[in-house]
Amino acid sequence: MTGSHSGGLARVLSPTEVMLLTLSALSPVLSVFIGGNAVLHLAGTGAALGFIVGALLVATFALLYAELASSFPGAGGLYPSLYALLGGRWTFPYVMLAFALTFPAVGFAALGFGSFVHSLLPAISSDIFAFAGLLLAASLAVMNIKRNSKVIALFLVIELVALAVLCGVAVHALARPLAEVLAHPVQWSDGAMVPTGSVTICLAVVTGGWMSAGANWVTYFAEDMEDAHRRIGRVVAWAGLIAGVTIAVPVVLVVLAIDDLPAVLSSATPMTTFLMRSGGPLVGSVVTVGVIVAIFNALIASIIGNSRLMYAVGRDGVFPAPISRVLSYLHPRFRSTAGATFVIVALAAGCILLGEQRLLLLITGTFWEYFLMACAVLAGRQAGLLSLRFRIPFHPLVPIIGLAMGIGVILANWTDVETGRPSMAILLGMFALAFAWHEIRVRSGRGEVELKGSDLDDPLAETDLQLQDR
Repeated sequence: MTGSHSGGLARVLSPTEVMLLTLSALSPVLSVFIGGNAVLHLAGTGAALGFIVGALLVATFALLYAELASSFPGAGGLYPSLYALLGGRWTFPYVMLAFALTFPAVGFAALGFGSFVHSLLPAISSDIFAFAGLLLAASLAVMNIKRNSKVIALFLVIELVALAVLCGVAVHALARPLAEVLAHPVQWSDGAMVPTGSVTICLAVVTGGWMSAGANWVTYFAEDMEDAHRRIGRVVAWAGLIAGVTIAVPVVLVVLAIDDLPAVLSSATPMTTFLMRSGGPLVGSVVTVGVIVAIFNALIASIIGNSRLMYAVGRDGVFPAPISRVLSYLHPRFRSTAGATFVIVALAAGCILLGEQRLLLLITGTFWEYFLMACAVLAGRQAGLLSLRFRIPFHPLVPIIGLAMGIGVILANWTDVETGRPSMAILLGMFALAFAWHEIRVRSGRGEVELKGSDLDDPLAETDLQLQDR
């Protein structure tokens, strides 16, 4: 089914175009450079094991997204499937948190863009570049999504070239075998190289997995995709695998190629230091430009994706009528989510003023999605409400892995007393307040919050029972 969907978003994107948008939103370059730096500082050469195992876990976890999305493909991402399978009691808090986290996440990406551009043009404030990048990205995001996918594809090529350069430099400078790195990881600690402990390796796996994740972005473009019910499950599954490989391989190669472990691991930016030592200043500058392009590309794609969730919430009338009308407003010519894009830019611009540290407190403690998705798949299979078009093999192994990952993320955040623990406490408090408000509303006789779930009435939606009757 192509064209306009009930006067709403247009189903014009092919699976390839959705994949390009997804890879742009999760941004492999950012995950490699920012995430790679963080895990190299945390675990040293244990970063290789962290990214390998983490990527395998999130690629497996992406299968949960795939089965849910193939059954309930809607612009709200997980929102339609969670509502259909778990009800408003658990979906309303999820929607409220997803809604609230959008603005600091976009603002944080804009600050990253400003910081990298400022490193090349130090005479101008990084905040000015952040605001300019946000406005320019939004102006592109509100254009026709079919045209946007082509622009984003061009930027993604530049991003992948930067990664290819990094991999090429690493392959040329290989210094140690993979078996040594996996069996005897070491890290820089207190001025010396020491063995990396098992607890640290576990934290590296959680962080590496978080940095390799991103298949969920496919679900935000479900109502833009042609024949989504039949095709989106496979696209999500492949996105999880491609993202894991694209992000883990460069980090592993760099670990194998570091010539001087103390010098690189003690650096504030190990990935950049490795490039400068092994590739030279020119290569380092070229890759920096690629990083800037990658952040800008991620800004565009993430604004497009997040605006779909807000559009779905507005269309369902979750908020008061004036707010819902703004969120659900579509551009009359481009059929883009213009109203939601405006709201994202306005509030993300305010978040820029908070600074990176405060924004980190709002975006690093997420953990509930693992539990909700695993429970939704278990409940959906039990009730026969999930489509047969995409099925996770070896059920219920993957949902159990999802629950274990949720516990792992909680433990990882708990050990981070500066950011992870307070972030988790803030977000858990927000989730509890939204849950309590929903329960109070129901018990007072006003009924559940009206969460209809995007696209649930699509004629292509078929459950187990419908397909088995054939």
